[in-house]
Amino acid sequence: MKVTAAAVLLLSGTASAFSLNWPFLIARGDCHGNNCNRAVTGSRPGLLPVASRSVDCRSFLLTTVTPAPRTTTITVDADPAAAADPTPRAVPRDARGLEARQVTVKPSQIPSWAENCVDAVEFAQGCSCLGVTGSVTTAPTPMVTVTSTLDYCEEL
Repeated sequence: MKVTAAAVLLLSGTASAFSLNWPFLIARGDCHGNNCNRAVTGSRPGLLPVASRSVDCRSFLLTTVTPAPRTTTITVDADPAAAADPTPRAVPRDARGLEARQVTVKPSQIPSWAENCVDAVEFAQGCSCLGVTGSVTTAPTPMVTVTSTLDYCEEL
């Protein structure tokens, strides 16, 4: 009974993973013999080596996420009285109203050797049939420094 319960749980978990329609999980049933799949997975003479096609697939299926930049504002005091201590100081600013944005880059340019693929989805399916799945990488958070100078005007 324990073996049967474990098998049922395993099968139901696997079935639910494929029913979520994740873009990087493509059912093996989509590996029918169309020209795109032949170009990606084929072994006929004249095709690029499988290792090269696999590298192109990994690159194509790589999604890069760049987090929103972190901004530091430095205010420099130009007051002659403050010249004794010319050290720039970070001044906190009210960031309300500013919306942080991150950028997600997902390649869509199909390699020239895969000209038989109609679109990016078909090429991704061919890559899946080759055994290559998608991955996500996160780039380092960009740092932006804004320097502003306080200018004291003479009173008239």
